Order: sequence, then C-alpha cells, then structure tokens
Amino acid sequence: MRGGFQMFNRGFHLFDLYGIPVELNISWVFILALVTWSFATGYIPDTYGDSFGVATTWLLAFSVAILLFLSILFHELSHSIVAVRNGLPIKRITLFMFGGVAQMSREVDSAGLEFRMAAAGPLFTLVLALTLYGSAYLLSGWLFGQALLRMLANINLGVFFFNMIPGFPLDGGRILRAAIWARNRNIRKATLVASNIGKGFAWLLIIFGAFTFLAFGGSIGGLWMIFIGMFLKKAATDSYRNVVYREVLGEIRISDIMREEVITVDASMDLMTLVDEYFLKYHFGAFPVVADGILQGMVSLDAVRKRPREEWQRLTVSDVMGRDAMSCVVFENEHADRLFFLIIQKGYSLVPVARVDGRIIGMVTRRDFSDAVKVMTSLLK
Repeated sequence: MRGGFQMFNRGFHLFDLYGIPVELNISWVFILALVTWSFATGYIPDTYGDSFGVATTWLLAFSVAILLFLSILFHELSHSIVAVRNGLPIKRITLFMFGGVAQMSREVDSAGLEFRMAAAGPLFTLVLALTLYGSAYLLSGWLFGQALLRMLANINLGVFFFNMIPGFPLDGGRILRAAIWARNRNIRKATLVASNIGKGFAWLLIIFGAFTFLAFGGSIGGLWMIFIGMFLKKAATDSYRNVVYREVLGEIRISDIMREEVITVDASMDLMTLVDEYFLKYHFGAFPVVADGILQGMVSLDAVRKRPREEWQRLTVSDVMGRDAMSCVVFENEHADRLFFLIIQKGYSLVPVARVDGRIIGMVTRRDFSDAVKVMTSLLK
C-alpha cells in the first residue's frame, strides 16, 4: 500500500517465541483502541449494566483486547510449531489490524502438512475457549474475573467458527484445499475452488456489512464487516494468483524470459544525472550498479528521494546504493519462480541476471515477468 496507507506497512519487533520473531504492525494500535472502545461503551454496559464503575469498565475492556491478541498470537504459533516441526521455517509472526499471520519461508509442498498446519490453529482456539468457559465457571464469586474470561471465551469461540468457514485464506479454506489437493493431486485447482468460496464469503460479508451500516445509521459493526470482507476478497485472489505464478514459473528458467539488453549505471555518477538520464527516461524504480561487468549493488529511486534535492549534484550513486548485491540478483539457470519473491513480494521493477561468475548478462523487468506468466498460464488452461 502506498500514500496515506503506507504507515500500515510498518512493523516493530517485540520478541522471539520458540525462535520465531514476533512483530507488531502499527495498524494493531488502531484495532486495540477500537476493540477496547467497543467493549467499554457497548458490550459490557449492555451485559452487566452498572455492575462496574467507569474506570473498572475501561480496565476490563482493555484487558479483553490485550488477551484477545495474545489468543491470536498463540493461534498463529500453533500453525508455526507444526510447520517448523515438519521442516518448514517460519520467518515471522505479525500481529496486525485483522488478526495475525505467520509468514513462511516457502510454500507448503504436501496436502498432509497443509491439513495439519491449518487444523492446528482452530484446534488450539477451540480448546482455549472451552478452558476459559470452565475457568469462568470456577470464578463465579469474582465478577470481574468471570466477566473477563467469559467474554474472552465467547470471542475465541467466534474466532473458531469464523476461521472454519471453508473459504481460502481462512483455516477452514486451507483444510478444504488440503482435502481437494490430496484427492486430485493438483494444488492449483484445489486453491481455485477454496479461493472462489473465500471470495463468495467475502462478498456476503461486504453486502451484509453495507446493509447493516445503512439500515442502522452508520453501524461500526457493519463498517467492520465491509473492511474484513474486502481484506478476505483480496487475500483469496492473491493466494490463487501466487500459486499460479509459482506453478507456471517453475516450468521455465530465467534465461528463457530475460532480455539481454542491460541498463546499468556507474557508481561515480552524480544523482542529478541519474535522475535525469535514467529514472525519468526508463521509468524503472531501481538500476543495477556495475563495475567491470560485475554487479556492485542496486540504486533505487526511494534512496535518491531521501536525499535533499540540493545535494543531488554533489552526491554519487556510490553514496546511496544498496550494497547487498546477492539479495537482488538472479542467475540464468535458476527456475523463474525465484523472480516471484523479488518482483511480487519485494516489489522490484527490474532484476539483473548474472552468470555464476557474477558477470551481468541480462535483466528481467516487471513487464517481462508479467508477460511470461500470462503466456504460461494460457498454456495451462
């Protein structure tokens, strides 16, 4: 996301849990405030009347919000532990506006592992909800504790049923995908079915949310359903697209789609020349920096924009370029699915191609990548 939504891409490292980094997206602060406000001004007064004072009501609401996200964290950790124990590394767990997500280093390669990973989260959430209900019963003499545990149990039970809806990317959709995948041995077709169900459910949420918002005079619940529906619709679409990309790109090598024309820049070039003769002329977001045919790094438009314009004639490419060359280069004999990570996930508009000796022999642009995917996808139909 860009512009006014760029702030929601920011994440902060909190701690490591079982060796897995846990991050907090800045959007989480917004939902923490919203959940606290919703319980303090709505659910708690409606359910418990005047049983709590104002300060106690807000403390109870804040406690529910914090414990809710701890529940979500352990839900995602359940997925992650199954993945790690089956040799699938987890890069990080991120808590954000719509809950949490565990980011894998690579895709699941078997239906059995997909099923076990998908089922672990809802199973944990269901056991937690039942445990909380039992604990609330035991605290019948302490209203604050009983209310806290009962609300948390209700939420977790709701999370369980919501997640078990058989639409991708929800856990129920992943379980459905695993079942279809195990039967027909085709992950693309299995993902298509699950993602279409996911998109259908997302549209139902959006329509019902819009109706609720209009019928009940700007209901926050209706607006929230619209946001969740839009998020699920995009996630379902992206999930299927990503599977298709990986499948079709795994069939070809980078040398099959690269262009031999290479646009490079010299490290000694000043930034004013770089902007005028490269960024404005070729419209790429970054260019490889080469010395004697060997890649030294990449210089991006974002790196230039961070420097004051009055310094562009004084500063050179060497002053602002990224020097981790190996993180942004691909090799001619690699499978083209390596480009998925760099172009789609990292957002590179140009990827240099090298021989094993490090000499640059070509490049792949975002358009080259897109055209190759379109051709290969049409051949699979």
